[in-house]
Amino acid sequence: ALKDKSRIANKWINRSSLAAASAGAIPVPGSDIVPITAVQVGLMIKLAKLYEKTITKNRAKELIVTNLVSNIGRTAFRQLSKFVPGWGSAISAGVAGTLTWSLGKGIKKIYEQGLDLNVETLVHYTKKFKAERENAK
Repeated sequence: ALKDKSRIANKWINRSSLAAASAGAIPVPGSDIVPITAVQVGLMIKLAKLYEKTITKNRAKELIVTNLVSNIGRTAFRQLSKFVPGWGSAISAGVAGTLTWSLGKGIKKIYEQGLDLNVETLVHYTKKFKAERENAK
């Protein structure tokens, strides 16, 4: 049932955002891009399977990269923050976790609403959930 899928998806989204935050905490600028992208692609593929949708690894990477570019200011900020000793890693971890959480919530919403997962819908819902999360703080 959709309720069960939603519960499972939320668990995966939360775990993935923690994994991305952990990777984001690596204090070397640029060193987190590959692990965070891997976490996000893995989450996207798992959610597609859960909601019985088809997505290739390459298509997932394309969507992640496009979403990353739409959040380029946040990505640059995450990397630049690493030059601030101590606090920089914490800031970067928070940004990576929030972006991954927002991505997962956006994909979940798209699938549960029966919408087409494309660049426009993904960017729209990712930004929507990112804003909601930031306003909740």
